[in-house]
Amino acid sequence: MLRDANLPPDVLVTVSRVDTTANLKSTLIWLYVLPDTRGEEVLKLLTPQLYDLQGAFNRAVEMQPLPRLRLRLDHGAEHADTINRRLTDLEKNDDSADA
Repeated sequence: MLRDANLPPDVLVTVSRVDTTANLKSTLIWLYVLPDTRGEEVLKLLTPQLYDLQGAFNRAVEMQPLPRLRLRLDHGAEHADTINRRLTDLEKNDDSADA
């Protein structure tokens, strides 16, 4: 999919997860974008290309029914980073309380 997409050269896009419904009608593709500040921009660039990407997917996959592709941004790494920072702050506060 990302090989066929028209993306800016200074952005890294990775498919981080793919969830397909049990009835194979829909596939949710989670994208991780670096830098993360460009995620919304990348999603806006890919949305008009989704018809062509769906066609490439349909030609590459031999299954019925063919699921409809949907794109979402994966903010998991951002969330994990926030948690790590908060844990580090808690540890610092705990260490200063022990002193």
